[in-house]
Amino acid sequence: MPITDVSDMDISPVSCDTDDMSEQPTLARRSLGAAFRRLRETAGQSPRDVGDAIGVSRQTIGRIEDGKQATHILQAKALCEHFGVTRAKKSHLCDLAVRGKEKGWWEPYTSDSNGQVRPDFPLFLETEQVAAHIRVLETEVVPGLLQTPEYLTELQAAQLPQPPELAESVRGLRTHRQKLMADRTDRPRVEFLISRAVIDYLDGISAAVAASQRKRLVEAAEEPNIEVRVITRLHAGTAGAFAILTPPDGVPPFVYIDDLDGCRYVEDVDIVSVYERAFGLARTMSVPVEEYLS
Repeated sequence: MPITDVSDMDISPVSCDTDDMSEQPTLARRSLGAAFRRLRETAGQSPRDVGDAIGVSRQTIGRIEDGKQATHILQAKALCEHFGVTRAKKSHLCDLAVRGKEKGWWEPYTSDSNGQVRPDFPLFLETEQVAAHIRVLETEVVPGLLQTPEYLTELQAAQLPQPPELAESVRGLRTHRQKLMADRTDRPRVEFLISRAVIDYLDGISAAVAASQRKRLVEAAEEPNIEVRVITRLHAGTAGAFAILTPPDGVPPFVYIDDLDGCRYVEDVDIVSVYERAFGLARTMSVPVEEYLS
């Protein structure tokens, strides 16, 4: 069974590629960079203008705006003073600069044997927990946020063998992700599109586990902010699974794609719009999960 679900990104053994970045910026860095870019563009200034004003290169300003590097607190303060932001705005932006250097909640689950965090996790995991809108199209397995522990165990047994400690780490991360999402007070809009194959594959596992997983899908769909639909016909997303996440603070949405041999983030606005159109068209070929299972 291929690991094509974005929900399985927490077991991918390799690093991600991106369309625009050589590193994976954290959400705090992305938010901070987007804020400074808006301030610069509103002021009608170039990266060189801003860099000259605070004593750094235009390349540094570009990396800060792209979220490719942590912003030193002194740089953040200098930029705030340059743009003349309010005290409250300055406090918020400086807080983002500090958070851009902090460890994430996910590090205990995603570190390798040397304690180094694999670079394919932070952006997706951080954004998932604060996103305003999440869209997941899955063609093979139940999305991670909807998986029961028993289903995940069956899924791991069907996938390529893993060291016991890695398999346990995956289960811990999956549980933590689900709990954080359930505890959010600012519930995001979440749309899950799953192919009928996802439901059909449940017939090949333990009857009790399958029944529990079906129940979980229906219960999730009853939540006011969650939609779970089953795609019943050929659709625009047949090329494979993907997720579209819309971060807060005006950061543009991005696409996360996962597969057996790696994963990547898509951030180019024009390409992201292609995935958004594909998701919308696939939705027209779907029915509510409770209707499909009835």
